[in-house]
Amino acid sequence: MHKFDGRGVFLSLILLGIVMPSVALVPVAVALVAQGILGTLNLAAAFSRRDGGPVIPGHAGQAPIRFSVHLAIHEEPPAVVGRTLQALAAQVGAPDYEVIVLDNNTVDPALWRPVEALCAKLGPAFRFYHEEGVEGAKAGALNIALGRTHRAASHVIVVDADYVVEPDFLAIAARELRSGGEDFLQFPQAYRNDAGPVAGLSLELADYFLRHARKAEVAGAMLLTGTLSVIGRRALEQAGGWSGRTITEDAELGLRLRRLGFRGRFVDRPVGRGILPLDLAGLSQQRYRWAAGNLDTIRCGFSGLSLRTAVQVFSQLTAWNNLALPLAAGLIGGVLAMLAGGAPGAALWLTTLSGLGLAMVYLSVCLPLVLVAAVRGQSDVATVLGALASRVTMILPSAIGTVDALLNRSGGFRRTAKDASEACDEVGPVLPLLAAFGAVGLLVAPQLSPGGVVGLVLLIMPYPLALGTGLRLSEYRRLLGIA
Repeated sequence: MHKFDGRGVFLSLILLGIVMPSVALVPVAVALVAQGILGTLNLAAAFSRRDGGPVIPGHAGQAPIRFSVHLAIHEEPPAVVGRTLQALAAQVGAPDYEVIVLDNNTVDPALWRPVEALCAKLGPAFRFYHEEGVEGAKAGALNIALGRTHRAASHVIVVDADYVVEPDFLAIAARELRSGGEDFLQFPQAYRNDAGPVAGLSLELADYFLRHARKAEVAGAMLLTGTLSVIGRRALEQAGGWSGRTITEDAELGLRLRRLGFRGRFVDRPVGRGILPLDLAGLSQQRYRWAAGNLDTIRCGFSGLSLRTAVQVFSQLTAWNNLALPLAAGLIGGVLAMLAGGAPGAALWLTTLSGLGLAMVYLSVCLPLVLVAAVRGQSDVATVLGALASRVTMILPSAIGTVDALLNRSGGFRRTAKDASEACDEVGPVLPLLAAFGAVGLLVAPQLSPGGVVGLVLLIMPYPLALGTGLRLSEYRRLLGIA
């Protein structure tokens, strides 16, 4: 059966706008209202307090801490994984720990054999497993690692294959657990070599932790983000382990832990740095996964949570979502209806509301980023502009992920490439087509309202900004020495 996903919705709404613009006003109005709600939550997160909630002292006589660090890898470059393992081997002041590397479904032995050899060289604390036929992507691999965890381990730590942690990461994690007694901790994600051409992109990604994570911490609602996550083994096992029901298994587990009454905390201190997506395709794929997977996680429900916590959880899970897709479709359909001469009044209203809706999308995703950067004084103007360029470039994949999740048609888990040989600097056909339509529409569409004009201009903007973002990612690959 044909998969009716975001692209199908887009084309269907365009056709509806051409044939029956008055009817197309209904989904556009619904999208406008929904975008207003998302924008309000997004803006509210910009005004989070800098400090987190109170740290509850740990219990006297707390059981000894022993870590089991889990790396789930699939077709990763051996050199990338090697740096991660070397950093884990160089920990100082850490409690007892083991490292389990679970390579799943990697066909080429040339990719996993060097990792196996390195684990053997690093000693018995480093255990490597290669498994075929693993289902559930990363969640399935992590469950296998959990089943092979040392019986004395008290906490599981998840680290992505490309994250080089600080030498005192495990010591810091142990200290934070002893001071607060939480069932899980989440450290912020950060990236290597991010002070150059991709400083704006790094800021755009950090915006989640600067706003949503801090706001959620105040409300006792912080979830998990998949790497640099520290989870009590008892809590993880009582929650049933990892689940592949969504493509963001981290957020889904965090929600289950919260619903079961386990306590977690966001520790606002970078303790490791990974690699940014290497090209636009990887960045778009990552953003689609966050938008679609987190929205799917909401289907798990919020039972057991207080109203305040539920609101902040919802805000976290919708941080990457927007309704640009139906709004852009309404605008295109309305313009084509005007050119065809049918129902000019309804078509004018359709283009006006759709254009205003797209303006609301831009404000919703861009204004909070600017406010936080201004209030916290973190970056210069060039960096903020780069962050805005990246944010606008990612509106489309976020929008497609949003609609796919609403239709329960989210795609499967796909790893983000970490090898320059897999990188591609092409923008793809969609953004150029939207830009071309916007430009032509401005020239030939009759009697456009100011809202319609604004909408067509906003259709044009992502394409040139995507070209600039692609160039910055290309330079980033060069600086990493993997180009």
